[in-house]
Amino acid sequence: MNAMMPLLFKAWRESRGRFLLSVALLATICAAGVIFRGSLMKVFVPNASFVGAPYVGYIYRLVYGGAARGLFTILVMVLALGGLQRERLHRVVGFTLALPVSRAQLAGAQALLGLGQVAALSALPLIVLGVGSRLVHVSYPLEQMWRFGLLWLAGGAVFFAVAFLAATLFRSEYAALAVSFVFMIFYPVTVMFPPLNRYPLNLHHIMSGLAMPYFDARHALLVGAPPWMLLVSMMAVAGALIVLAVQITRQRDYS
Repeated sequence: MNAMMPLLFKAWRESRGRFLLSVALLATICAAGVIFRGSLMKVFVPNASFVGAPYVGYIYRLVYGGAARGLFTILVMVLALGGLQRERLHRVVGFTLALPVSRAQLAGAQALLGLGQVAALSALPLIVLGVGSRLVHVSYPLEQMWRFGLLWLAGGAVFFAVAFLAATLFRSEYAALAVSFVFMIFYPVTVMFPPLNRYPLNLHHIMSGLAMPYFDARHALLVGAPPWMLLVSMMAVAGALIVLAVQITRQRDYS
């Protein structure tokens, strides 16, 4: 634990620019959605396309099932970049590896901080939408926001873990990010075909609720109990990918 705190601080210094930019971008979309709701609602929810409160359907289409969720997915993958591969490119990896800590501790600290940042981004819409909606005297259910936050956390952890593994495997950050984007785009396509389409494997649908049994599309609301087993399974997959990345880091030649 004594060694982990300095490593977490080191990982924070390396990623804070990307994280703060991510916070600013995601918060801007949510805040702009509330401020300019009068004109944007005509675009996102034309002709009362949802049953129930139009503002609820609008926030879903803009944030939880729309542009903000797509941006969130990209941002968590960008947060996973860096680590020893980046330090190798900047020719400072020798200094880092000379520290009295193991490679597993270095990679583990980066992954732990990254997952914490994913959790913070997952909760950000709840804060911005909750405060913003109250200030302009409109309402979006708090329960919906924290439930979507859980879905974003689990899905974001998987996307983060995929990018974290790619950043471990590839020397170039651009290659790692490109592979992560390919996964983000084409993985949902592959699970549309049998026999995979029998199972809830589309991460984008899981995060947005689209076509899932726990989502009422007509009202744009999550219903029933949260899919706890699905969420736990996703976190387990993310954990397995991160453990694999740490094991690869332990054996990798960074010379």
